[in-house]
Amino acid sequence: MTGDQYLSSEDSALLRKALSGRSGDSCLEIGAGNGGNLVQLSKGFRTVVGTDLVRPSMEDWKDVGADFVLADGASCMRSASFDLVAFNPPYLRAEVDDRTVDGGSELEVPKKFLKDALRTVKRRGEVVFMLDDEAATEEFRSICSGAGFGLRRLTSERVFFEELSVFSAKS
Repeated sequence: MTGDQYLSSEDSALLRKALSGRSGDSCLEIGAGNGGNLVQLSKGFRTVVGTDLVRPSMEDWKDVGADFVLADGASCMRSASFDLVAFNPPYLRAEVDDRTVDGGSELEVPKKFLKDALRTVKRRGEVVFMLDDEAATEEFRSICSGAGFGLRRLTSERVFFEELSVFSAKS
């Protein structure tokens, strides 16, 4: 398996821009990668936690007081714990041996992240996440609806060969 750590790119920048200005008591980033979004989130949240399968090589997140947990998704987090849950999952329907970009043939990884996020966000909280244009948005809308959340697109941007979109799920 290659790609142990995801390096920040245009998709991370788009998500970071969408997260800018959000605030509250606590937030979680599932699949925090290099930790860059944790730095952004620390500007508006008192408690900032990131999870990933590998520890970030950058350590800026430590300087701002964020916490990091080695974990698969948010399986180790309590239900209804966070005001905001964000994620930029491996979202490509790639059949490559790189877990940083391979979302699975049926996008199993982004769906798992979404289910974890909907479980760990507070009832009046928000889930903010990234998908590309290959994702079947209606499947993600259905998962949100089943948990009592509505889904809307916040912003989109064309990057290289794909259209990237940031979505918000709220109850």
